Amino acid sequence: MSAKETNRLNQLWSELKRRKVFSVIAMYAGAAYIIIELVNNVSEPLHLPEWTATIVILLLVIGFPIVAILSWIFDITPSGVKKTESRDESIKQELPAEPGRRKLKLSDVIITVLIVVIGILVYPKIFGGKSKVDRDPDGRISVAVMPFQNLSGDTLFNVWQDGIQNLLITSLSNSNELSVRQFETMYNIVGREKLINYSSFTPTFASEIATKLQANTVIIGNVHKSGKVVRITANLLDSASEEIYKSYEIEGNSENDFFNITDSLSSLIKNYLEIKQLDESMFYDLKNVLTKSTEAYKYYIQGYTFHGALDYTTAIDLYNKAINIDTNFVSPMIKLSYVYGDIGQSELSKKWANKAYNKINNVPLDVQLSIKEIKAAIDKRPIDQINYMKEYLKINPYCMNKIYAIGWASFNTGQWENAIEAFEKNVDIYKKFDKKSWIWTYILLGKAYHEVGDHKKEKKIYELGLELWPNAKLRIVHLEAICALSQGDTTTANEYLAEFRSIGEQNNWSESNILYWCGGAYDQAGDFEQAEKIYRRALAINPKKFDSMNDLANLLISNNINISEGMELVARALENYPENGNYLYTYGLGLYKQGKPMEAQEILSRAWYLIPYYDHEIFLEMKEVEKALANQIN
Repeated sequence: MSAKETNRLNQLWSELKRRKVFSVIAMYAGAAYIIIELVNNVSEPLHLPEWTATIVILLLVIGFPIVAILSWIFDITPSGVKKTESRDESIKQELPAEPGRRKLKLSDVIITVLIVVIGILVYPKIFGGKSKVDRDPDGRISVAVMPFQNLSGDTLFNVWQDGIQNLLITSLSNSNELSVRQFETMYNIVGREKLINYSSFTPTFASEIATKLQANTVIIGNVHKSGKVVRITANLLDSASEEIYKSYEIEGNSENDFFNITDSLSSLIKNYLEIKQLDESMFYDLKNVLTKSTEAYKYYIQGYTFHGALDYTTAIDLYNKAINIDTNFVSPMIKLSYVYGDIGQSELSKKWANKAYNKINNVPLDVQLSIKEIKAAIDKRPIDQINYMKEYLKINPYCMNKIYAIGWASFNTGQWENAIEAFEKNVDIYKKFDKKSWIWTYILLGKAYHEVGDHKKEKKIYELGLELWPNAKLRIVHLEAICALSQGDTTTANEYLAEFRSIGEQNNWSESNILYWCGGAYDQAGDFEQAEKIYRRALAINPKKFDSMNDLANLLISNNINISEGMELVARALENYPENGNYLYTYGLGLYKQGKPMEAQEILSRAWYLIPYYDHEIFLEMKEVEKALANQIN
């Protein structure tokens, strides 16, 4: 760079400083950060649209060059806004500066205020801790119980300051989930601190003692008396932040009730701490489960885990155990409805949804919305179901169950783009928190990609699902075979089907069952000729494989290959399972194809009643039959 160019750059730098462009930019950037933080903090409470923050950021970005240009052209002076003088004019008017201290400028004050505000906003993000019940290295929750202050005005109650503390320590120590600092330890610590006057026992002091004892949770409380009523209050504090995150208040009629009061208080505290810890171990989805029984809650979480792993039998058993302990526990009732629906037991699905619905007036709004959601599901009202879930997400925006269920309901109604949006959001949020969604999220997202023809994303999501759920390899390999067949890649498809066969044989699947699934792969990929051959081979090996019989019948009827044979096959299946909704749908479809819309309507209506959830294929077929009947009348 030449000396002339260097001089020009130095002049430009000096001019930018003289015109205070850097100061204005700094103030603008600071103000912009504060505005963005403010919008992010108020968007959710005020229910602002999701695009609000994006619009604000775009406006601030657009405003940046405008502010920079205006700061070059104008100055803010005590006399108002004036055009900035040129460098030569400024030099002419400039007088020798008098020695002394530099005067404080308005810009200095503004910049200082902005720095302080930004510091306040940034500090918690860098150094702030989480408000939660932490575990000790041994996996238990550490608790320190402080003496209870006697604020009753009756000195006879002074003995209960240590007495309630001792009773609580003894009772809470019976929990395997809690690590409670013992009375002797607490007494020695308090004695060394010479805290004889319990009335000066502050949360700060309690937190200091708890920190010395390496206890994350502190329990402090008071004894009150009003007339003949004795009242004990207890507060649970985070020892690091001194935040009270739970309070209890129990009343009795006399000093004789103190043992019962303490027992009740201990039970409430133990259940709360254990359930809160379990809540945090289960991410965001179980925060609003409503029960006071730790045992019932544990059974529910175990059932939830087996449900997610598609072990429906174990999940049903555990959900029932939770309900047997707490008969008002609606969350496992809701889950039982879904489990029975997933395995095609429509009547049991309806039974548990209705049991939950009968308790809807006794639960908070968020639980009410979950009950309304399952009721809409069994009543086959998918639009209402989606709306209830959207209302729920306004209360708990990180509930992965509801985000998944919106995708599921959208998928069932053929709204592929909406399903993809919901499933992708579910996967992304779980990934953000280094967790995994349940296997059906990846399966249905892949199927939705398949429906819109995005096979590249379909293959990628199956690979992710297999990585996270290796036990679901059989199902995912089957889907990968369908994906390859749909693209005409028979070589890759055959490799997947060979792998599918190998896994099936390792799991002791019968030959007819393996062939049934392989035929289904060709059927779903649109290769009906190959699908028919394989279905027939499966039936030849096992003539009582009624699912194969129905699928072959459906293939023959829906594609007009051989409607008469299809009707004979599905009729045989119905002889053995007359209440199977899928078989009835195939039979109703065949009746319609044979020009019998009246009989078809009756059978399809029966199928619609027996299936547990909304089925878009049956719904569309019923509408077509209704239209045909209307045309006959006209």
